[in-house]
Amino acid sequence: MNIRKIAVYTLVASMSLAAFTGCKKEEETTETSLEPTVTTTVPETTETTPETSTFVTYTAAEYRDAGVNELNSVPILMYHRVYGMKNSETEYTGGNVDKDGYNRTSEAFEADLRSYYEMGYRMMRLTDYVDGYIDVPFGYSPVILTFDDGIRDVVLEGWNADGSPIFDPTCAIGILEKIKAEYPDYNVTATFFLNSGLFGNGEENDRKVLKWMVDNGYDIGNHTWDHVKLGDCSADEIEKQVGKMYQKLEEIIPGQYVNIVALPFGSPENVSSDNPQYSTIFTGTYDGFSYTTKASLLCAWTRSYSPFVREYNANAIRRIRGYDHNGTECDIEMNFKELNDGRRYISDGDPNTIVFPSSDNKSGDWLKTTYGHQVITYD
Repeated sequence: MNIRKIAVYTLVASMSLAAFTGCKKEEETTETSLEPTVTTTVPETTETTPETSTFVTYTAAEYRDAGVNELNSVPILMYHRVYGMKNSETEYTGGNVDKDGYNRTSEAFEADLRSYYEMGYRMMRLTDYVDGYIDVPFGYSPVILTFDDGIRDVVLEGWNADGSPIFDPTCAIGILEKIKAEYPDYNVTATFFLNSGLFGNGEENDRKVLKWMVDNGYDIGNHTWDHVKLGDCSADEIEKQVGKMYQKLEEIIPGQYVNIVALPFGSPENVSSDNPQYSTIFTGTYDGFSYTTKASLLCAWTRSYSPFVREYNANAIRRIRGYDHNGTECDIEMNFKELNDGRRYISDGDPNTIVFPSSDNKSGDWLKTTYGHQVITYD
């Protein structure tokens, strides 16, 4: 076993913490296979490489020692505005800038990113998660960053001679770029969900910023045109709110945005693409522009399911609000304690396989969707 693997195993083993109750009352129990799957049981000592993958398949002992389990939960963080402030400059708990903790100090946000890295999480794109393509190194866990509204996410200070933007170092993307430079193995990325006002730096500047962002590892999604509660809207109004925003993104960054909607206020919470009123979130035509949405995000309280299990619903993806509440009320600390107490998705290092302990699917009803991946279990 090489030094890197030993370090990963030590890291995973060190994160056994006191058990916490979930932020939802229901337990993450196990899921119904809707498609035939071929499951490979890994022998105790023989290493194999499936023909369908160029990645390494580890032994059962290596999977077990690293705690690999790709049926467990994935943290998707929901942030809003990041302000250039110290925690001591706010009157609220921790790094909260407002009473409800939707906005974060730059000090707290930077500390968040460093803590995820130190706990063995590595960033991945939200759109890849939705597609069931989780490309995270062996023994590590995925973490996904999302930002709603755009305000204070990107604060532009000017342009370099080469045409690249100069960001306020205390805004969200300024901090992300700092962390990217420090941790090249972190795969720093995030999805920014925008309204018609974009980032608030002026239309011309924001158009240039958006093009720079998609060229530099960030994704742009839809947060509706006017940031309205879609649950209060007619089907025609929803089509306008969603379709008009897609239309604007297509004009600015054609074919380079993600077809994912972050629902303003999480409304409607129980959304279905079959609901006649809400179906226009997922498919519609506005002013001659046709669109399709492949996933929608709720507002935040807790971790999301693995995309491979029964409870996962691409139309109602759960998120963790990026705020502090002294380890209670589903804040960052509480959620990550729960995740690190045996509930976190730990990767096998191969996005084309799904690996988990055979005991986690012993009833045969936990694994639902394989996305065509090979399924590997171990004892």
